[in-house]
Parts: sequence; structure tokens; C-alpha cells
Amino acid sequence: MTQLKLDLAKLFDLQVLVIESDQDLLHLIKQMLHSLGIKKLTSKSNVEELLNSKEKLSYDVIFLDYQIEEQRSGAEIVEALIMAGILPNRTRLVLLAAENDRARHAIEYPYHQIEYLSRPFNIKQLDAELKQHVMSGVWLKPILSLAGLGRYNDALKLLLHTRQQPISDDLQQLLLKLKIQLLLDMDKHETVVPLLKTPVAEMQGWALWALFRIRYERGDIAACEAFLQDGSEELAKYAERREIWQIYLAIQQLDYDKALQVAVKIPNVGMSMKMVRLVHMVLILAGKTEQAIEFIERKRRLAGKGLLFLQLSIAQARSLLLLLTLNQDPLKKPVLLIQLKQLLQQIEDDKDVTQIAAAVLLIRTHLMKFEQGVDSAQLYLLQQQQQLQVPEMSVSMLCHAAVVYAGLEQPERAFDFLFEANKVFDQMLDNSARVFAGCLHRHAFDFIISPQHRAAAYATMAQRHQQQQDFKLAAKMYQAAAKMAPDQPDYLQQLHLLMRQLGLRKFRGITLPATQL
Repeated sequence: MTQLKLDLAKLFDLQVLVIESDQDLLHLIKQMLHSLGIKKLTSKSNVEELLNSKEKLSYDVIFLDYQIEEQRSGAEIVEALIMAGILPNRTRLVLLAAENDRARHAIEYPYHQIEYLSRPFNIKQLDAELKQHVMSGVWLKPILSLAGLGRYNDALKLLLHTRQQPISDDLQQLLLKLKIQLLLDMDKHETVVPLLKTPVAEMQGWALWALFRIRYERGDIAACEAFLQDGSEELAKYAERREIWQIYLAIQQLDYDKALQVAVKIPNVGMSMKMVRLVHMVLILAGKTEQAIEFIERKRRLAGKGLLFLQLSIAQARSLLLLLTLNQDPLKKPVLLIQLKQLLQQIEDDKDVTQIAAAVLLIRTHLMKFEQGVDSAQLYLLQQQQQLQVPEMSVSMLCHAAVVYAGLEQPERAFDFLFEANKVFDQMLDNSARVFAGCLHRHAFDFIISPQHRAAAYATMAQRHQQQQDFKLAAKMYQAAAKMAPDQPDYLQQLHLLMRQLGLRKFRGITLPATQL
């Protein structure tokens, strides 16, 4: 009992953030939290204000209005908070949602403490969330801190020690999930499978997706596709995650018609930004370029203004550039150039254009190639290249840069950006945003690298990753090269060497020969 009192005494020192668009509700929530003894309280009425703030506090608990924006889903807002460092895995996130199931199944950050409060809620429920964080935080925070640093072995040891302590059944179940996530990140798939037996039999969603991940890492694509087609009530809750994965697997197999079949069935209403961009890309890959332009233009009109409008405008500009690249009709080229210049002017006139300066630079450079020639475009990009800060670029931006450099007849620089995009992609959290980034990277890779050179390109990437001591990612690249060129034994031999070095008997559907164990 003394320990309980000591833990609850920490409640008054919690750093709490409330993000709520309704001013009356924001005032009410603040009053309730103050009455519960919370002194360190920050409030924001919109997400951009928080993201653009120079002051980055370390919050213990964040209460977020799930429907705070019309243009971005709650899942995308959570993703933005994580990327900005505002929501580390040690912070408890409480979503205030009228549609509880929608919130619960749209977000997939396994190391993060996410809870849900259905509207309307009362002061007792807020109090329960704060107390739960204090009581569980004593055990979880050290484990999550180690996991956040990538120290999975140390986190697992501490977790196993914690599970031997007199803790609640709820905390035991949460620690089981964390244990499975740690083991997955350590590639201990054989150890995870027995742990999943009971929760999978009970059709618990998190466990079903953990098993899916194991099947994917083992290279059992047929089982993955069957899983994504499962019509069970539980999996029906994860509609967007299933659609993104179906498209990703189709793109990996270069089956763009199959990807299109999935994309055209996705409801237009309520599409997340990444889903809009993904459907747009699938339309282009399937040869439906005019339809892709119409689709994005419709979404731009609905967005009206703001960062989402700019991002959609960038996607539209890329569509026009692709048409200019592929178009063989000299009569259409002037029309496309006029459309692109008008669109670029709209983008540059927007007050928020500084947030997408690098994307605008790449589009202007590509446009200059068509108007003034490759040499002029190369010189312009060379003069402005300080705007392309690789460590700060997303997978999407790195892939865009790779395509532009390829168009400027600089294949080495294009490959450099593809390589950097591959590294960033591999380091992303295991969620739908990562799968979306994988679609972008695969599209850029296939667009730039000709089919006969792709296996060698993967092998070159593998060699670079080896030089940087990133042996796991090197193994992935050799596996891709070996799959693409089975007649080249060197790729498979290099993969076997890395598997022995990593202590892996099986890797993505490839088993180490008995003579090499």
C-alpha cells in the first residue's frame, strides 16, 4: 500500500498536454485536470501550432481529440507527433474519440501506450487514465526507454525480470505484447510463434498481425495474401492496413492490375493522405495517368488550402512531369508545360510553401529540363543543392530526388538517393506508414533501374550496407538480388555468409545449407 501511495503521489508532477479544437471542451478538460491536481498543463487548439513550436517539452500524458482535423486522420496526426519527437513511446496517449473502434484500429504503434476514451467522458475517467500511467509507468518506462534506443536485448531482460514481480494481470498481458514485439524486432520468430498460440486462437487482432509479420519475414507470400483476404469480423476492422499491404505485395510482384483492383474499391470518403497518394500512384503504375490526374485534382479541390493542399499539388505536379516524360505526342507537350507552370505558380504563391521547399526545388529542376535542357537543369540543381539535406529527407523526398537525378542523366547520384531512401525505410516503425514508404521506394527503384540491371543494383546496395556495418539490411538486399537472378550463385553465397554472421538459420524463405551451419 505504501508503494501505491508513493506512485500516486507522482501524479501531481505529471507533464500533461491537451490538444482539443473545441474551445469550450478544451476549457472544461483543463478545469477537470486542474481539479485533479495537475499543475504542469499545456493546451493547444490545433496540431500545427504544436508541431511548429520551438519549445519541445517532454510530456507524460497527451490527451488528443481524434477528430481535431478534417484533412488528416487521427492516425496521421499521431504519426506526425511521433516523427516530431513529441510522442515518444514512454508517453501515454489518450485519444478522445466519438468513434472508439475507428480510433482503436487505425493506429498501429506497438511500443506506444495508447488508450481510448469515448465521448462523452467524465472526470473519473480522466483520473483513471492519469493514475494508470503513474502505476504502470514505474514498470514500463525503463523497458520502453531501452526499446526506444534499440537496446532490445537489455529491454527484454528487464521485461522478463519485471514479469516475475507481483504485478496485475492487465500489466502481465501488456508485457506479453511488448515481449513479442521485442522478439520480432530481434528476429526471434521461432520463439514468438508458441507465444502467439493462445491470442491467435482467441482472434486477438494484434496477435494476428504479429503472425502475419512472421509469415512475411519468412517469405511465405501466399499465406500473407490469404490472410489479407480473410473475411473474419476481427480483420474487417483493419481495412486500411489490409488494403495498403495488398497493394504493397502487388507492387513487389509488379502486378499493377492487381494493385489497381484493390485501389479502385477503396472508399473515396475519409481517405487518409497516404492512401490518397497510394491510390494515385497505383493509377499511374497501371497506365491510368489521366485518371490519376483527375483523382488528385478532385482531392485538391476538396482540400482547398493548407499543407494537405500543397502535398496534393506536389503529387499532381509529379503526374504532369511523368506525362511529359512518357509523352510521344509533340502537340501535347506545350499544353502539359503550361499546366505544370500554372500549378507550380499556385504552389509557390502559397504562404506555407517554405514547408515543402525541397519538393518545389525538385519540380522546378525537372521542369527546367523540359524547357531549357539537361545542362541548365543540372547547373540550377547544383546551385540549389544545399536545400537537399539528406539526413532530414523522408523516403518520399529521397525517391523524388532519385527520379529527378535519373532524368538529369546522373545515374550515380540517383542511385545514391535510392540507397539513402532504403536506409530510412528500413529504420521506420513497423506500421502502415512504413508499408506506404516501401511502395514509393519500389516504384522509384523500378522506374530508374532497368529490369536487366535490378539484381546487380540490389547487390551493390548490399555491398554498401555491409561497408556501413548494417549486415541485416545487406542480407535483405542480397536476398532480393538472389530472388531476382537465381542463375547468379554469388548473390546466394553472399547471403549465406551474412546469415552465418548474423546467426540466422532461416532468412526470408531461405534456409542455410546443412554444410554451412
